[in-house]
Amino acid sequence: MIMMGNSRPAAYHGTGWLPREGTLADEIAGVELWRNCSVTSEWQTLKEVILYIPNPGTPPVEDVNSIQHLDEIDFWKLATQLKNLAQCYEQFGIKVHFARHVKLSPEPTTEYYYNLMFCRDLFFMTPEGAIVSRMGSKVRAGEEKHAARTLADLGVPVIRTISGNGTFEGADALWVARNLVAIGVGKRTNEAGFRQVQDTLEDQGVTCIKVNLPSRIQHTLGILQMVDHNLAVVRGELMEPETKEQLRQFGFKLIELQETKSVRQNQAMNFVTISPRRIVMVGGNPETKQLYEENGIEVAAEVEVTELLKGAGGIGCATGILSREPNLKSI
Repeated sequence: MIMMGNSRPAAYHGTGWLPREGTLADEIAGVELWRNCSVTSEWQTLKEVILYIPNPGTPPVEDVNSIQHLDEIDFWKLATQLKNLAQCYEQFGIKVHFARHVKLSPEPTTEYYYNLMFCRDLFFMTPEGAIVSRMGSKVRAGEEKHAARTLADLGVPVIRTISGNGTFEGADALWVARNLVAIGVGKRTNEAGFRQVQDTLEDQGVTCIKVNLPSRIQHTLGILQMVDHNLAVVRGELMEPETKEQLRQFGFKLIELQETKSVRQNQAMNFVTISPRRIVMVGGNPETKQLYEENGIEVAAEVEVTELLKGAGGIGCATGILSREPNLKSI
């Protein structure tokens, strides 16, 4: 029986009905409903990350090119190196969460995801929660469900999952300022994916700019890293002059790296900024380390990740950024 007038129960919007107030961002900040997780920069103090430790017993693949690797990975060694990376972050007070491998069936499975350790690609954090990627290659299709499950288990709102014929990978999107995100469009993120991310961020008052990526570059993260509100590291020979000029107009000084073996093969630019002008980088790159330090960037730690390099990635690719201190600087 439906009750009318002031005697209506809360179920019918009467006495006791409490409308939801405020925004999703307000709820995240309040911590009561959601995890307090937000990202609005690439350089503010890093608070929480997601890593994936692969099964050490993952079998090798004879044709490494078929799984987008450069060489055969020793998965026992990779698991150890990623655990060392986790310990490194924890030493700096950064909370490390580990991605879950979701089994869709209780039956034994031979399903392996050979690139799941590259967590940065799987999602992109905003002030209101995560955008879950839709991977650009067939080899990585399906990894998204592991990211979605991990985020849900942590209490992180998933505000969008890329759909339709859109593809988008988290490492293609970088925060330039509180109200501005640069998104690379190329082999991994397509125009449809760009538009979906753009639509979602516009609802949060954030503008997206498109960066055209060279075909030899995997992600935007591979040619651009911002280490402070006015300092960026770029691969000068590969980045389009128009993009460099645009960054300068936004107020960034650019440190332009040359295409040395250290940069091209040893992933010396594939670092993680843990606080303004302070980074954790791949070990074994003394010349690039010196260049960073000469330009006012502190290398807080170097971590050996030889097995990640065989998978064509580095520390930046492996680290899913979940939360940073807020950035108030807009452009």
